[in-house]
Amino acid sequence: MRARLILAFALCLAACKGPVPEDFRPVQESAKGNPRVSVSLNRITAGLYRAIAPACIGQQYTLRTATGEPMDIQPAGGLSILPGQVVEFRNYQPEVPTNVTSLSAPAALFSPNLVKPYNVRTEGKETYSYWRYAFPTPGAYEYFDTNMGEPGRKVVDSYYGTVTYVGESNAPKAVVCVDPPNCVASAECLAGTQPEGTVCCTCLGVCCEKDIHCATGRTCLRGRCVSSETGQ
Repeated sequence: MRARLILAFALCLAACKGPVPEDFRPVQESAKGNPRVSVSLNRITAGLYRAIAPACIGQQYTLRTATGEPMDIQPAGGLSILPGQVVEFRNYQPEVPTNVTSLSAPAALFSPNLVKPYNVRTEGKETYSYWRYAFPTPGAYEYFDTNMGEPGRKVVDSYYGTVTYVGESNAPKAVVCVDPPNCVASAECLAGTQPEGTVCCTCLGVCCEKDIHCATGRTCLRGRCVSSETGQ
């Protein structure tokens, strides 16, 4: 009799569990391979913890003259990132939880918290925990550290305990922009009027050092092109 009760209980648990929700996102393992670039999420300077301002990593392009006139678009510095290339994110305070999270297209990023003993390395006098990600497809990847703010209104699944977010984030966002290989940088691509079949560079007007790297009506703010009116 007892065995039957145990069997019935097990069958009930199996039936109640059901499929994993479509929006369930497990933490991603660190990618293999050498990184194209490393990103410092924070740093210890003179013994003091310092968060690094969100950066924009990607190819920059000159889109207009200093007076705002259109011109032939040219590459203008920055660092070109192509699909499949690896970026390494470093937490130089590995006792303090820090992560890399992106909830939006073109692909989601979900690092574990970069704390000891996860992927710990020492270079010189600095010790850090790191996570590597191979960016799969072209696009602008916005990411943030969920320990520095909520990525919107938190919604917790009552059964699985998984967390999703609705609305806007109040966490500082950074960007890694990935261009397609052998892409075209042209005024037509910037305006969305390129001929059919043209493979346009996706990082036009994304990362910047000056306003000339941004499209008309946009300005360079902390390395990223934003609206001159809203700052977004």
